[in-house]
Amino acid sequence: MEELTMSDPKTLTIVYTNDFHAQDKPVRATWIEGSPMMGGAAYMATYINKVRKTEPNVLVLDAGDIITGPPISFLTNGEAPVDLYNSIGFDASCVGNHEFDHGVPNARKLIAQAQFPFLSGSIFYKGTNILFAKPYEIIEKGSLKIGIIGIHGKKAGYETIQVDLVKELEFREQESLLQEYVNLLRPHVDLVIVLAHEGVPAEQSTTDRDVNVEEDFEEDVRMCNNVKGIDLMITGHAHKSIVKPYVASETGTLLCSTRGLGTFVGYLKLQVDQAEKKIISYEGHLEPIYTDQIEPDPIVAERVEYWDNRLKELIDEKIGYAEHNLSRNYFGESLLGNIVTDAVRLHTGADAAFTAPGGLRADIDEGEITVGHVINAVPFNNNILVMEMTGHELKKVLEQSAGMTAGVLEQSGVEMIVDPSANKGCQVIEATINGKPLQEGHIYKIASDDFTCKGGDGFTAFLKGRNIRDTSLIMRDIVINYIRKTGHINNVIEERVKFNESVSSSS
Repeated sequence: MEELTMSDPKTLTIVYTNDFHAQDKPVRATWIEGSPMMGGAAYMATYINKVRKTEPNVLVLDAGDIITGPPISFLTNGEAPVDLYNSIGFDASCVGNHEFDHGVPNARKLIAQAQFPFLSGSIFYKGTNILFAKPYEIIEKGSLKIGIIGIHGKKAGYETIQVDLVKELEFREQESLLQEYVNLLRPHVDLVIVLAHEGVPAEQSTTDRDVNVEEDFEEDVRMCNNVKGIDLMITGHAHKSIVKPYVASETGTLLCSTRGLGTFVGYLKLQVDQAEKKIISYEGHLEPIYTDQIEPDPIVAERVEYWDNRLKELIDEKIGYAEHNLSRNYFGESLLGNIVTDAVRLHTGADAAFTAPGGLRADIDEGEITVGHVINAVPFNNNILVMEMTGHELKKVLEQSAGMTAGVLEQSGVEMIVDPSANKGCQVIEATINGKPLQEGHIYKIASDDFTCKGGDGFTAFLKGRNIRDTSLIMRDIVINYIRKTGHINNVIEERVKFNESVSSSS
C-alpha cells in the first residue's frame, strides 16, 4: 500500500452570525420578493443545533453587535439578547460598536454575563495599554486547536459610537495589533480565525443592491491581504452578505459575512491539514432562516417568551395607526424618516431637522402602532440638540448627504434637488428651507439628535453648529408623543430629496 505523505485531514464546521441586533422575533425581509418572514433567535437556534447534531467539531461564532434593536434590548440594556446567545450556545463573539450603546460600565456587564468569550484586541482604556476586553481565546474542537482573535475597527469606533458613551476608551489602528496577536498564537494553534467589526456603516437592509466585496468590505479585504497568518476572517458592521467565502488574493485568507439580523446563518466546512496547520479545502454558503420552513427551538423560544412577559405591558401600549407601511430608505427620502424629523422639527420649532439614516433600525408595518414598534424603529437614547448654522454651513450638510457616503440624511423643513453625476461637494443644485431658497448668509435654527450633531456616521459638517442647546429630550420619546397626538399616520413621499435624472443623464 502506498504511504500517505499528508496526514488525514480534520474537519471543522463553523456556523457564524453577525449584527444580530437583538432580533428575538422574525423580521419581514422586504428586500426579498414576497417579503418572507426570516430569522428570530429560536429559529436560528434550530438550524445551529441541526448542524451540531450532524457535523463533527462545530464552532459557533459571531462578529459583534449582538444588542440594540427591538424593545427587548433597549429595555434590558442588552441583557436579554446576550441571554438568548447564551441559550443558543455561542463559542465566541467580538465586541461590536453597539455593545457600547448603554455606556462602558454596561458593556462590561454584558461581557461578564456572556457565557462565551467577548473578544476585542484593539480597544484600550485611554492613555494606557490596558485592554477593554480579552483579545483572543484558544478553543479546542476535537484534536484541533483554534486561535480566535477579536478586533474592532478604529473608524467604526470613532464614527458610529456616541462620543460621550466611550470617552474613557480609545480605538487603535487594528492592523499592526492583529499581526502581533497572529504571530503570538500561530505556533500554538492549528488555525487562526479573526472576528472583526469594522469597515463601512450598515445600510440597514433597505435595499437589495449587489455586493462588491472589494468595495463594500474594503477595510476587511485590506486586512486579509496585509496581515499574514490568518486562515479565516468573519466580519460584521456592514450588514451585507458575502454569499460564498471570498479569498484574499495575497494571502488566501477566507472572508465571510452575513446580512445580519439573524436572517441568514453562515455555514463553512473546512478540511484542515493538521500537520501543515492550514486549510486544504472548504465549502460554504449562507443558510436562509425562513420561518415557514423551520420550527423554533423550544428552549430558546421559552427564553424569548420569558423576556416578552417581563416587558409586555409597556411595549404593547397602542399609540396610533399607520395607514400604510412606514418604511426606511437609506439612499433617499422615506416615510419613517419624514415622521421622525417632522416630529423633531415641530417639537423644537426649528427651521429644519435631520437624523442620520443609520439610526432608523426597522420599518413600522401598516396597522396599529405600539410603543414597542417605535422603540424597534428608533432604538437609541439620543438627545435632541438645537443649534444655529449659517446657510453656507447648512449647504455643506446637504452636500455631505447628497454624496451618500453614509446614506442620505432624513430631513424635515428642507427640500433639495441633487445631481448625482456632479463632483462631490457640488451635487446640490437647488435647496429650499420651508419653501424659500436657502440663503447662505442667513442664520438657521437646526435640530438633530446628538449622535448626528457630533459628526456621527461621518456627517462632520454638523460640527460647525454654534449656540448648541441640549433639550434633554430623547428623539424616540418625541416621536412617540407625535404619533399619540396625530393618531392616524397617512403621510406620503414629498420629494424632499429629488435626484435630477435629466441633469444626470445629460452630463
